[in-house]
Amino acid sequence: MPSASTTNTDKTEHTHTQDAKSDRSVFAAHPTSSGMIEPVMPRQWEVLWSYFLLTYAILLLNTRGFLNNIEYSGVWLTVYSLAVQIAYTFLYLSFVLIFVLALNRVLHVNSVRRMLGLREIVIRRIVYAIAIVGCSLLQYLIFADKAVFDVFGFHLNGFVWNLVITRGVIDSMGGGSGTMLYAVLVGIGFFIVQAGLLMMARKVDLIRSTLVRSCCRKSIVMGVCFVMIAGMYAQLGYGINSFRSFGPTLTVANAFPCFVPTTFKGIAKSLGFEIPRTPTLAVGHDAFGLSYPLHDIRRDTTVKPLNIVWLVSESLRADMLDQEIMPNAWELSERSSRFEHHYSGGNGTRMGMFSMFYGLYGPYWFPFLAERRGPVLVDTLIDLDYQISLYTSAMFSYPEFDKTIFSRISSADLHEGGMKPAWRQDKRHIDALLRFIDQRDTTKPFATFMFFESPHANYSFSNNAIIRRPYAEDINYVSMNLDRDIGLMKNRYVNSCHQVDVYVGQVMDHLKKNDLLDSTMVIITGDHGEEFMEKGRWGHNSEFTEEQTLVPFVLWVPGKSPRVITHLTSHLDIPATIMPLLGVLNPAEDYSQGYDLFGSDYSRTFTVVGAWNYVGYIDNDFKATFPTSAFAMFQQKVTTGDDTPLTNRNIFYEARQQNIVEVMRGLKAFRK
Repeated sequence: MPSASTTNTDKTEHTHTQDAKSDRSVFAAHPTSSGMIEPVMPRQWEVLWSYFLLTYAILLLNTRGFLNNIEYSGVWLTVYSLAVQIAYTFLYLSFVLIFVLALNRVLHVNSVRRMLGLREIVIRRIVYAIAIVGCSLLQYLIFADKAVFDVFGFHLNGFVWNLVITRGVIDSMGGGSGTMLYAVLVGIGFFIVQAGLLMMARKVDLIRSTLVRSCCRKSIVMGVCFVMIAGMYAQLGYGINSFRSFGPTLTVANAFPCFVPTTFKGIAKSLGFEIPRTPTLAVGHDAFGLSYPLHDIRRDTTVKPLNIVWLVSESLRADMLDQEIMPNAWELSERSSRFEHHYSGGNGTRMGMFSMFYGLYGPYWFPFLAERRGPVLVDTLIDLDYQISLYTSAMFSYPEFDKTIFSRISSADLHEGGMKPAWRQDKRHIDALLRFIDQRDTTKPFATFMFFESPHANYSFSNNAIIRRPYAEDINYVSMNLDRDIGLMKNRYVNSCHQVDVYVGQVMDHLKKNDLLDSTMVIITGDHGEEFMEKGRWGHNSEFTEEQTLVPFVLWVPGKSPRVITHLTSHLDIPATIMPLLGVLNPAEDYSQGYDLFGSDYSRTFTVVGAWNYVGYIDNDFKATFPTSAFAMFQQKVTTGDDTPLTNRNIFYEARQQNIVEVMRGLKAFRK
């Protein structure tokens, strides 16, 4: 007969065996060898595990709203949509999950418990409360983001934050107290739902026991693998279809906040694959999220189209247009329309060029690139059977203008890159442009475009173009000292702008010599400006200062009287001005966010400039920078019109709330 001690030992071993079997969940807590962490009662982990599984199920229903507007075109797209939803819903929840589990661990450290004087029951209540609040907030943010995306076409960002905190903005949108009450009730509703889920996890044994049984290592490993496979499928699918220009996949990804795009363009190019310039699927009027133009383009067929010579210089700031630096462009401006307070649509080439051909706010670049959709301005030229030949001393493929602005132009008509230095390549292209004009079919209108690269750092020019001395002989990014060298660098830049003017003179002389000025529209402008430490920066693509965004704009139209325009104008206005000259009858708002510069009802009071992750608002008195990415929601900046920082930003938000709302709506205007 076994002794009492032996029996007790057997019972203890049996109990430990049973505990081991019941605690096969990876969440089972055990004391460390140092004894710093006490065992956590299994029931708390059972409750948390059950609660987060229930929350994930409800969150899937919530995120389903992001996919409501997707036009499903087959099983593959449906599967891809589900993969994105499963993976990113888990990603959103994981932030709360990790925080709650980490907090629980910390509170069970002996030293922390003693310091705070916490009992086990208090720790449980704290952890449960944080879990409820965190998950309620997550559910509410997902719901709010979906509502914002439906209205404005973008996710929660700096614009939305200011909409919430600025007094009167909600009212100005027609929301009023009813909207605020609804928002509060939704928040309370999510809190009640999450509290109810926790009560179910604690009190309903059947639900808890069923979910806890899924905690075995095998089930958890399978679940994690499933989510990881869904995530890899989501990212690989995006990368592959970004390469294939398959619009629906990109639209699905864009619908989810914080989606991280993955592309394989570099790898594909290195393997010899050619990235398609046009979508693999036909793109129609309402294709895959864009609604552009809003109505079919109508023309007056009796209007005889003008020829178009479109000259754009890299980094050409407004004050370069004067009699000394650019005498040829200045002479033309004296006989044309000269716009002296004219803003680019961005502080970089991508947004600047996009705005001048589409007349749309910069953030539209991304869906237009995804769909390989060109502007209606170029569509109209093609429909009118224009002879087209385009030139750039940079590349049409970077930024991807061959997949956006010029996506419908034959590769044979896109002439790019070449020899260095840039001024030599500019000369080579101007010579080719003039040959194109000479060799054209004179029975048809022609359109030609030239992008000068000379004024891009390191600012290129020939000896014959030197008008400012001394200048930096070269720009060495390693050894240069901006405080010491910036004046010399600016002189170098001035010489490069004068070099561009030499080529402008050649083009104008050629048009005059061939009696083409009476039938040809001429445009001279810059893609953006260039700063030389006037506001603390060198170059462009960093701020929306006057130096980086103000550009010259000269527009010669046969028959128009010379004039100087000093009120605010924008690259956004260029398509709205050109299209009527081509006989287009549609109002500008059908295809543009600009105004006809020759129209009697021109009414621009502010403009919008863009960058990769930011949108800038500019009027005569204020400038404001808003992040379009949720990751930089609070990185906002407000200055006066001349770039002096404002200490009290509320002055701007309260004075311009209606304009802010108008910009937000404009970001959705051409999206479904």
